[in-house]
Amino acid sequence: MSRLFVTGGTGALGVPAIAHLLRAGHRVVALATGAASAAKLRAVGAEPVAGPVFDPAAMAAAVRGADAILHLATRIAPPASARRRSAWYANDRLRRDGTRVLVDAALHTGVSTVVYPSFAPVYADGGSRWLSYGDPVAPTDILQSTLDAEREVDRFTAAGGRGVVLRMAGVYGRHSPATRDVLALAGKGFSGFAGPAGAYQPLVWDEDVAAALLAAVETRGLSGGYDVADDRPLTRAELAVALAEVAGRRSVRRPPTWLVRAATGRRMSFLLRSQRVSNRRFREATGWAPAIPDAATGLRSLRRSGERV
Repeated sequence: MSRLFVTGGTGALGVPAIAHLLRAGHRVVALATGAASAAKLRAVGAEPVAGPVFDPAAMAAAVRGADAILHLATRIAPPASARRRSAWYANDRLRRDGTRVLVDAALHTGVSTVVYPSFAPVYADGGSRWLSYGDPVAPTDILQSTLDAEREVDRFTAAGGRGVVLRMAGVYGRHSPATRDVLALAGKGFSGFAGPAGAYQPLVWDEDVAAALLAAVETRGLSGGYDVADDRPLTRAELAVALAEVAGRRSVRRPPTWLVRAATGRRMSFLLRSQRVSNRRFREATGWAPAIPDAATGLRSLRRSGERV
């Protein structure tokens, strides 16, 4: 059994991740941002610890004795304010400054492993070509901080630790509020995935992400950067067909690319790219494989489980 320190434990990624870590027999200590989050963490079997993630002394105390740190905390801007740069400052700070503080704490206290879930849409548009870690990136201003966080993990590895960066495709599933929004939109006859019909959308089921985080912790000697995505990324056109099936409609309308580009601006332009992200390197390195091979399968499973559309 390992002692694992987790941030973001009550979020859409943290909830399934902690469940997987606990089922595997690990002891999970999780950062609590207040009384409510502490209660939620205790309810699922994690041990809450208080302290601002930006406080070096507090984080050094919190991670002391841990075998690994999983920095899962984010604060994604809501759609209504996502075009404003200021709406992303808190998320930038968690990614950039929070990762730096945790890496410093890990180095100071002797934690052996740091795992950071980055974001696969940093890749440049790849058309129909498969993309993987090492391919060109083209971050907009709100994605730059996740590359800054990756460099902090690289610094940890260069200092002798085991740093693992997992570039995650867009996470969807039962724990994701964004997925509920997409399903609700499909029920009204519209697809929540913008971009050209033939452009690939990188997605990954939330429980598969949790399993990938567990694999990153448990795979001896694993370090460096990898990609976590469905086996078969779907195009925007294929996603529209899947959403129509789930919604019980003949079809759903995809938003015009030009309109989305005009409405969201340059910083959200990554939403329109074609990114056919491959999970092959991570599968080969860890033995992990997604239980849900593609988003059509995942969306159908949500319908079968009674998720509202």
